[in-house]
Parts: sequence; C-alpha cells; structure tokens
Amino acid sequence: KMAPQAGSSGPVGSPLENEEQQNARMMARRQKIISEMVQTEKDYLSDLELCIRTIVEPLRRKQIARLDVDGLFSNIESIHQISTKLLSLLEEAIEDVEPAMQVIGKVFLQLRDLLEDAYKIYCYHHDDAHVLLESYEKDEELKQHIKECLQSLKGKQNLLDMGSLMIKPIQRVMKYPLLLCELLNATPLSHPDHKALQDALVAVKATNMNINELKRRKDIVLKYKKNDDDESLKEKFSKLNIHSISKKSKRVTSHLKILTGGEPQVKDETFNKEEKLFRSLEKTVKNCVKNISLFLQHLEDSSILASQTVIELQDILYEQENEENGSPKMWNEAENPNEVLTNQVEKMVLSPLSALQALFLGPQKLIQKRYDKLLDYNSSPMPKMPGDEMDLARKEYEALNAQLVEELQRFNRAAKRIVTNCLYCLITLLREMMSSSLQAFPTEESFVSLSSSNVTEVQRQVLEEVHHLGFVKENNSITFIERKLSFEKKKPIALQPEFPRQTESHRSMLLSTYNSDMLYQAKRKCNASQEFDIDLYEGEVVAVVEQKDPFGSTSRWLVDTGILKGYIYSCFLKPYNPAKAQKEAGESGLCDGDFDNISLFVSSRQLDDSITNSAGHKRSSSGSSYSSLCEKTSVNGTEGDSFYEDDDQHTFYAVHPFQARSQQELSLQEYQRVRILRFSDLSGNKEWWLAEVKGQKGYVPANYLGRMTYA
Repeated sequence: KMAPQAGSSGPVGSPLENEEQQNARMMARRQKIISEMVQTEKDYLSDLELCIRTIVEPLRRKQIARLDVDGLFSNIESIHQISTKLLSLLEEAIEDVEPAMQVIGKVFLQLRDLLEDAYKIYCYHHDDAHVLLESYEKDEELKQHIKECLQSLKGKQNLLDMGSLMIKPIQRVMKYPLLLCELLNATPLSHPDHKALQDALVAVKATNMNINELKRRKDIVLKYKKNDDDESLKEKFSKLNIHSISKKSKRVTSHLKILTGGEPQVKDETFNKEEKLFRSLEKTVKNCVKNISLFLQHLEDSSILASQTVIELQDILYEQENEENGSPKMWNEAENPNEVLTNQVEKMVLSPLSALQALFLGPQKLIQKRYDKLLDYNSSPMPKMPGDEMDLARKEYEALNAQLVEELQRFNRAAKRIVTNCLYCLITLLREMMSSSLQAFPTEESFVSLSSSNVTEVQRQVLEEVHHLGFVKENNSITFIERKLSFEKKKPIALQPEFPRQTESHRSMLLSTYNSDMLYQAKRKCNASQEFDIDLYEGEVVAVVEQKDPFGSTSRWLVDTGILKGYIYSCFLKPYNPAKAQKEAGESGLCDGDFDNISLFVSSRQLDDSITNSAGHKRSSSGSSYSSLCEKTSVNGTEGDSFYEDDDQHTFYAVHPFQARSQQELSLQEYQRVRILRFSDLSGNKEWWLAEVKGQKGYVPANYLGRMTYA
C-alpha cells in the first residue's frame, strides 16, 4: 500500500525502478525456466534408463528370433548418452554460478550436431518401429514376452505401455525449442546469455526442421516406391482423371521444349554424376551375372569331355606302371574341381551379384519419378503463394533430389565394393582350381619341359626316328617325302551313293520356307569328304540351318537342300542373289572360276576321269623313282600327246605360296602359273600332284592350286 505513495512522491526515479523491477521479474522467471529445464531433463533421462534397464536389455537377453529389439528402439542408447551429457553440462553451467552469469545457450550450441545426428536416426525409424510393434501385439507369444517386461513399469506415470516409451525421445526433441524460446523471452537484453540463447534457438529449430524434412523425404520415397502390382484396379482407375492427364501432357510439352533447347533445364551436377555411375554399375552387374552363369554352364558341359580326356591320357602315360604296380588312377580318386568351383562361384559370386541386381529396381523408379517432378518444377512459373500446386511440385522435387543424391552416393559405393569383391573372389577361385589341379597331377621326371624355341627340333627328330622304322617306308627305291599323307595310308572305302540333284520344286520350297539372309548358293561343285557331308552341285541353293558343325568348327555349316540336310564347307557358298542368279542363267557363264572362288580346304578341279586315266599307267609295287617318272613323261611321246591334248585342263595357278621341304617337292609363289603332269603321286594319292614350273618338276599339294580359266 505504501509503494504507490512512494512512487508518487518521487516521479523522477520511477523509470529506473521500473526497469530494475522488470529485470528482477525476468531473472526470477528465467531461474524457474532453467530449473524446469534441468528437472524435466532429469525425468526424461530417468525414463530412458528405466526403459533400457527393464525393456531393452531383458528382451535382448532372451534372444527371441522373431523379435527385433533394435527395430523397436533403434539407437535409444545413443539418445541416453546425449541426454546424460546435456544434463551434465546444464548442471555445470548453473552450479556455483551467479544467475547473472549463467550461460545456457552455449550448452545447446555445443551439442547441436550430436543432438541432430542421434535424434534423426531415431525419428526416421519410429514409424517402422510402430508398425513392427503392432505386428508383435498380434502374436500371442511375442505379446506375452513384452507384457512380462512391462510388469515392472506398473505405477510409473507416463509409462503405461510400449508406445508411450517409444514416443518419449520424439516428444523431448520437440520440446527443446519451446524451452529455449521461453528462456530467451525471460532473459534481459543485457544478460550475457541473450545472444547465445538466440543462436541456440535457431540451431535447435533447424535441427527439428531437418528431422521433419528427413521424415518427409522418407514418406515421399515410400509413396513412389510402391509397386504398381500392389495397387488394385480401382486405385489405378481413380488416378485417371482430368488433373492427371493435364499434368502428364504438361510434362511431355516440357520435355520437348528441353530437347529442342527452347527451355532451360534445372541441373544438379552431383546427381547427374551419381546417376551415370549408377547406370554403369547396373549394366556391369547385369553383364557379370549373365557371363558368369554362361561360363559355369560351358564349364559344366565341357567337364565330361575333359575328364574323359584326362583318363585316356592317364591310361597312355601310366599304362605300364599301372600294369606292374596296379596303381589306381589319380583322376578317379581326386575330387572333381569343376563341381567344387561351380558350388563356390554360385555361393560366393553369383548369389551376392544376383541380390545386388534386384536392388537396382527401387532407385530406378525414384529416378524416373524425380525426372517427372523436375519437369513439373521446370515448367512451372513462380509460385503465387506457399502451399499451391507449383510450390508442392518444387518441394517434392527438392526432397526427391536430395534423398537420391544422398542415398545414391552410399548405394554406389556399396555396389562398387560388392562387384569388386566378387570379381576378386572369382579370380581367386579360378587360381585355386588351377593350383589344385596341378597338385593333383604332379609332374613326373619322364616329362621333358620343352620351350617354344626347341619344340620344332624335337618334333623333327621324333619324326625322323619314326621314318627309319621298316614298316613306315613305302619301298627302298622311293625317297621319303615329308608331307601329311606319308604317315597315313588311305583305307579303301565304299563308294558313297550319289545324292539326288536339286529340282526347281526343291528350290521353291527353300525360298518359301527360309528367310533370304539364310539362303546361300554353291559357287562350285563340292564332294562329300567326311561323315554327314553331302554333295553339292554348282548353282544349287541351300538354306544354312547352323553355321558350325558338332565339334564347334565354323568352317562347316549345316545346310538344307530341300531334299536332305548335311554339312558343307562354308567356302563353297555365297549369299543367294535371285536377280544375279537369273542374269547368270541367261548368259554363257564363261567366268566359271575367279579369285573369290578359291578354297583352301578342297581343290576346285573338275577333271574328266578319262583324262586322268589316260594320263597314268599301272605301276608295280617296286616301281620307278621320282626321276624315272619324270624321264618316262618326257620320253614317251605318245603318252605325252594324250596327256596334254587339252592344255586348259592341266593349267592351274598357285592359290597360296608353298615352300618345298625336300628335293621331291616344288616351291610355288602365289598366283604362279603351274602345269600339272600327273594328278596323283606314285602311291595313287590324289592330294599331291606332279607339277612343272619353268622346267622344274616336283610334287605340290593339290589344295594349294586353283583352276586357270579365261573369260
């Protein structure tokens, strides 16, 4: 009651007194807020300790397979550590310190990064934890385990169930800005804590905004990651409306403008770099899975043949030792390295790569949706007010872009590491397989290690030793000639039945059955030389069924003549050209052979049997030598006239150069003109011909020659 009177008697000092009183009231309020902040932090820390001690740790000790404790409480231990440190710093800031000197703002500035990192993780996983808890409550066994742990919480306020425990950290981090705001309002401008509180309030608000933004990004990602197959037909039709059609048409227009350069595009270099790396990794993983799978398949297909080859070689190399000592075969005892390698590659290489390949689908959908939102954002004018459609498109694009930039970097690093490790593992497994194979079959002393420099000399010496064997020599009067058929005598084989000729109906059937790119035409007559080969006459049309033979050689093709199927050397075929074929049919066909029709494997000779027979005469097994043959050819004028009666039939040219290896052979240069004196050697082998070039005579391989024709 006396205060107003005193105030009225001294009006000059009243403003100063009012300011002091206001500061005193603010300081008193400030102390109450600080006390409340410290006390609520103690209560919060006590709840965290109780939750960890009575719920988290007991559930972990039970080790229930279907109960994910970390999924429910995430990083609650980290939250507990941050809260403990915050409380310690708050108590240190106010203990034994005058109220006018207490600084609270610096405490929050010191811990802002730790607070954001810890609470970001917990808040990000809270929705998943809530869904997980609902699924556990539907399981009676898991529900009973949780209920047993909650019994110790009876009588505790605000801790009624698991949900109230799990929500505590989220409530606390949202309360920090409110407490700091009240504390700032209760702090005088002259107080040293005022500026620090302003900075701390901004930092804590930014922390909450970042947490909310991260949560919003997650919701957007989950929204667009939803599989189209999960949507019902009704949901898909509900999306089809005027608004969606208009939005998609605007996207198409914006895309065309960007392509034509009529509109600038918002670019993010970091995202573009990570997306390019993402696409490269996806292609790499896909090719690795495909190629490694094919490699294992080919390895499995060849393992049977390889094992049989090893067994046969082992029989040859150890035949005498096995007969004397009865030693078992090493291959039968050893474990098949192919099976071991296949199992290890599938487990250690293919499985991780296949799992990684399946993970690329989610980011692909988000990248496409991010591009759609970019088109919306790129084509939209400046938003008139916050919250309108264009502003939402901008926010969704920025959220998707930020989420993709952050997670693509981590995904790409992890994917590169997985791919690199798998390739290293594959190389290691292959090396181990080779090492184990070599150890299973140790080198014997009898195996001579040959270098590439002396292997030819060793082979020549072995051939000379074989040549000196009596049964190898043809006769005593003929000098040995090094060539292929010196070591193999032709066995008399039964004449193959003549194949039927192709008719016009057969050709029409081929033209109507096969595509034009599969049709080929015979360049010259070809005789069957191997099993399953067929005869083919010049000009006949065939369809190529497969461009290789059963042994994998691409020089023999499986063809269909319209009558039967068989194998033909590919050098006898040329692509079928109907227009050219009709034109050639009306002409005389003088250019029968040219350099395009050269065959290395089968000679292109077309000689009459009567000419060949008239040129030769029967020789006894002890016939004359090569020199006597040449002498006979030059002396016997009657035979010579008969032999050269058709000079064109005996004029050939060298398709390939040939170097003579003995005095009985004749060297040839490419395209050199050659006169054939006899179409076989002394033993009747028609693969070596007696030829004459510039007065010199000798044997040359028939398949090195081509017919000389004149247009």
